[in-house]
Formats: sequence, structure tokens, C-alpha cells
Amino acid sequence: MQQTETYKLNLIESSDPFLPDALNENTQKIEEVVDGLEQRVQVFEAKKFVYGTCNATAEGCTVQLEFTPIVVLINQVAATNGSTALTVAGQTASGGLTILENGFKFTVGGGYNIRSGPYSYIALG
Repeated sequence: MQQTETYKLNLIESSDPFLPDALNENTQKIEEVVDGLEQRVQVFEAKKFVYGTCNATAEGCTVQLEFTPIVVLINQVAATNGSTALTVAGQTASGGLTILENGFKFTVGGGYNIRSGPYSYIALG
């Protein structure tokens, strides 16, 4: 009886006697792989990632999310120059970008020279 290269599943040949042992071994191997995948998916689903845009006015911009981010990066690209700010959870609020519960906010004119206008953001949780 031959086996597949990657998972070593049994390949039943036409000359092999038909016994359930080979099929049962295949089933057990597949279940082990599926169990491992389920654990990986659970770890992956625990991580959050979102991106989007917002328009900062004179009051700044507050973005509501479905999670509290750990890292937020905002960026504005203007014709002559742009503004970029990054903050990390636990960091003292500075530069006008602050992480909030279920979101973040930034203030125009903050320490990162944040100006009014459209911004792109990435938030990781």
C-alpha cells in the first residue's frame, strides 16, 4: 500500500484486500490535522485588524471600532506634505493620537502636526 507524500494517508490500490484498517488510519490522521487547524483558527480569530478612512475636522476625528486597539497608525497624504502618527496601548497620550475603549481619536494641531482633512488608518488589536 502506498501513502501520500505530505500527510502519509494510505492509498488503497486495486490489488489490496479491502479492509477497514487503512480507511480508519486515514480518518484518524485527518482528525489530527483538523484539530490542529481549529486551534490555529482560534488564535487567528483572537487577533483584530481594521483599516479605513476618516475626515478630521477642526475638532479632530474619533473612530469607533468593535475592539480596543493595541496599535493605531494614521496617515494623511497632502499635495505638498503629509501627517503620520502612531500610538501604542499603554503609551502616555501624546501627539494628539489616543487609544480609547473600542476606538481611537486624534486632535488636529496635536504634537504630530496633524491637520484637518482625510486620513487613512490601521488599527490592530
